[in-house]
Amino acid sequence: MSIRSDHIASEVAAAAQSYGEPLSVRDVIHRYHSALLNFLRPRLRVAEDAADIAQETYIRMMQYEGSREIRSPSSMLFRIAINVTNDLGRAEQVRRVADQCRFDDLELVSEHPSPEREVAASQDLEILYDVIAKLPPKCRKVFLLSRVQNLTYPQIAAQCGISIKMVEKHVSHALALCIKKVGESGGGAS
Repeated sequence: MSIRSDHIASEVAAAAQSYGEPLSVRDVIHRYHSALLNFLRPRLRVAEDAADIAQETYIRMMQYEGSREIRSPSSMLFRIAINVTNDLGRAEQVRRVADQCRFDDLELVSEHPSPEREVAASQDLEILYDVIAKLPPKCRKVFLLSRVQNLTYPQIAAQCGISIKMVEKHVSHALALCIKKVGESGGGAS
């Protein structure tokens, strides 16, 4: 044999010897745990799941404990971890689908009133305009100064030349009529 063939023969023997060593999952975990966690974290939606994925990976790898057919324990470890990650992703998708419901079953809430409510509000508003128009002139003026102009009772009293007590009576009378008429119409807008 030549030197070259001796060298090749020794490499083949070394490869055969390493190929034939029994797999020790404990040694694989000890050697690759940090690398596995660093590999998993960026691939997960929740980085804290990396430890759980690693644990499941080690459990799955236990079935190969003592096997002499594993050429690259690190490659196998990372392949199992990818599979566990994919399984987790599929399980999450199933849970999300299970949490969904039919669009027809949803009760949608809108910021806008329903068409029926808009019609009822419009009718109530017409009734209010009618009630206000039929108020005695002095009462109507006091009420509008209070509710439209947002004047205080003392300001209204000074402007109309009446007492604050009289302003209170006019506003109370107008409000009572408005509430009564809208209530009679079956409405309920306030």
